[in-house]
Amino acid sequence: MLALTRKTEYALIALTHLAQNVGVVCAAREIAEKFHIPTALLMNVLKTLNQGELVKSVRGAKGGYSLAAKPDDVSLASIIRMIEGPVRFVQCSGEAVASSDEACDLIDLCPIKLPLQRIHARLEQFLQQITLADIVRDATSTCQPTTLTLASAPCKPSGCCRSGVGSHASHEWSPGEAVRSST
Repeated sequence: MLALTRKTEYALIALTHLAQNVGVVCAAREIAEKFHIPTALLMNVLKTLNQGELVKSVRGAKGGYSLAAKPDDVSLASIIRMIEGPVRFVQCSGEAVASSDEACDLIDLCPIKLPLQRIHARLEQFLQQITLADIVRDATSTCQPTTLTLASAPCKPSGCCRSGVGSHASHEWSPGEAVRSST
């Protein structure tokens, strides 16, 4: 079964929280307590995200983390790769196919190699199209259904959305601002 690891889930939770609180330095302990995440594991995840330049680390008594990249520029695929390594649907797909340790014994005879590689390419393309901004938008919008839609459907003009989320105006992101819809 295809599933994200807990580390990737925690990375997405932390990145979503930071994107919703742009310009604010958030302590790992506060994020962990708010979302009931093991602090030590979250700190390791944030360290990885810092090394990948998705978050900035601020040292000191009032230290913590803040978002370092535009949410529209961060793909779900890049987050998964940063935390888990290359996305691989099956052993004969992805970046590490040539590795002798991980190569499939059936690769030369396999009748489903090509179809599975096509599925892998589509999965990779789909994950590349989803951005952190999409995730944040779906996480904060009260207009969306309870399932994650990842669609850019505009909110109904009933004023049900928080300021800036689900608005129809295009807006450039800059540090110090919350994520806004670009639909």
